[in-house]
This record gives sequence, C-alpha cells and structure tokens, in this order.
Amino acid sequence: MKEKIEKALKNIIEADSIKKIDVINNNMVTIYLSLYHPTMHLKKKLTIDIKNYLIEKKIFSNEENISIKIEMEAKKNKKYEIKNIIAIASGKGGVGKSTIATNIAVSLVKMGFKVGLLDADIYGPSIPLMFNIENDSIENIVVQKNGVILITPIISYEVKILSIGFFSKYGQAIVWRGPMVTKALRQLIHETDWGELDFLIVDLPPGTGDIHLSLLQETTLKGIVIVSTSQKIALSDVNRTIEMFRIKSIYVPILGIIENMSYLIMKNSKEKSYFFGKNGVKNFANEINIPYLGEIPMLQTIREHSDIGIPVVLENKHIRNIFIEITKNIIKKLL
Repeated sequence: MKEKIEKALKNIIEADSIKKIDVINNNMVTIYLSLYHPTMHLKKKLTIDIKNYLIEKKIFSNEENISIKIEMEAKKNKKYEIKNIIAIASGKGGVGKSTIATNIAVSLVKMGFKVGLLDADIYGPSIPLMFNIENDSIENIVVQKNGVILITPIISYEVKILSIGFFSKYGQAIVWRGPMVTKALRQLIHETDWGELDFLIVDLPPGTGDIHLSLLQETTLKGIVIVSTSQKIALSDVNRTIEMFRIKSIYVPILGIIENMSYLIMKNSKEKSYFFGKNGVKNFANEINIPYLGEIPMLQTIREHSDIGIPVVLENKHIRNIFIEITKNIIKKLL
C-alpha cells in the first residue's frame, strides 16, 4: 500500500519533497513533506488534492475509506537569489497582459537590472511567441549541476525566460488537472537556475485558480500589477482578482493598475478615440483605492512587434518612454 501511494504521489509532488509515508490499518495515511513555503493554506489544499488523486487512481474507493494527514517542514533554500518577485495579473483574458509583462521585463533590463520572466500561464503560454523563441532552437534546457537536475532559462534581450511552452509543441493542448499544474509550476520556480535576479516578473493566467494560489504558496511575492481595459466587463473580472489578493490568509500588496489599449489615435484628426471607454480604469482605481500606474495606447506597432517576437520598447521611442515611466512607477510603489 505504501509503495502504491508513493508511486501515485510522484505525479503531483516532486519525489524529493516526500520524506516519509506512514500507513495505519490500510486507510490512515500520514505524509511527511519538505516544501519551500509550508503554509497552513497549502496544507489544506494538498490534503484535498492528495485525497482526491488517490481515490481517482483507485488506491482507495471513496472518501470514507481514507484519512489523510500531512506533516510539513521547510525545505532549505535555494540555489538562486531573487530580490523582487512581481506578478502581472488580470481577471480577464485578452487585455494584453503578456505584452505588458514582456515590455516591463525588457524595460527593467534597459534600466540596468537583472531580470527574469516566468510564464505561469500553463494552459496558454504566450511568452515564447513574444520573444520569438521556437522549440527547435531550444537545446540543453535541462542540465545537471553539482549533482542536481536544473532547468536553464532561455536568455533573450538579456531577460532570463522560462515557459511551459518550451516543453510542448506550438499549439499543443495541455490537459492537466490542478495538482499536475501545481507540480509543474513548482518545478519552474524552484528547479530553475535563475542565478541572481533583481526582478522576476511572473505572467499569470486570467482568473483566480490553482496557478494563482500555487504561486502564492511557492514564492514570496512583493506585489501584484493589474492590467485591464476600461470596459465594464473587464473591470468586473479585475475586481475579483484584486479581492482574491486582499484575502487576509493570502494577502499580497497591489502595486497598481495599468490601463492597456487605452485609446486610438485617429489618422485624420489625430484625436484620441476611447474605444473601450474613457477613464474607466482611472476611476476604478480611485474607487477601490489602488494606484493608477499609467495608460498604454492601442497602436498597430505594438501588435506588429508582438506578432514577430520583438519587444516594442526596443524599436519605438514613444512606447519605450511610456513603459519606462510605468516601470518607474512600479518601482516607486515597491519602495
């Protein structure tokens, strides 16, 4: 029984995190784990995930036939040093979050910082496209260093980049349950040779699901940067995301909100056209008392550069100045 449980758990928990498994009367299971951030919130989630997974694998028939207890200790840190971990989040998809994460990361590099970028959108990784990193060009991404297996980030425009997209074919669907996603994210964070970084920018998926909770459990986030357009439906979803990060048990400071695709410049009149509505994000920020970090216009050149995998801040001075100003605002809020 013990061997079956251990074999099953290796699909959702790293093998070196499982220290011991005790089984009494074939149904009372105590699992001893060594984890980087052993919080009570994580303990509750793991207990549920493990119980459901063991039932799914038919090691136990139902909840009444199994009692799970988890004991956790802190795993000694780390092979790298990251000074600031900042997540880029939005409740709604399609608001340009990955584009902003990419250009903030490159802006930080241009300001003289050592920067990493983690694509935490396991189901829909976009960062490889933003930097035009093709799977065919990736070699030796997993290496052995001092007897330890480590993932090596891909360096592009001086940014250390890691994405689950490096391990799957373009367009390939990733169909994993929550515990598998949690394990993958944990490996991307803790089993990567990040080296020394001033900033690790984490591009989060839309919503408020397993990936968000796992990131909170696996890292010490310095803050969250929210991205939204001005339309009401986007702000409604953003509000849910902000409320999640304000829950006492998982609280993370909101550094501020960025309004993306803020306006169009009309060709003939050169006037600003507010396609998604004017000042929606700014007013929203005032209402819920979070800093307004700035606005990014809806420009064709941003889309074009994203499509060919060149961060627009490298090519367009006007857009570069906008992102530098926003990035400076984020740093001010950190301080």
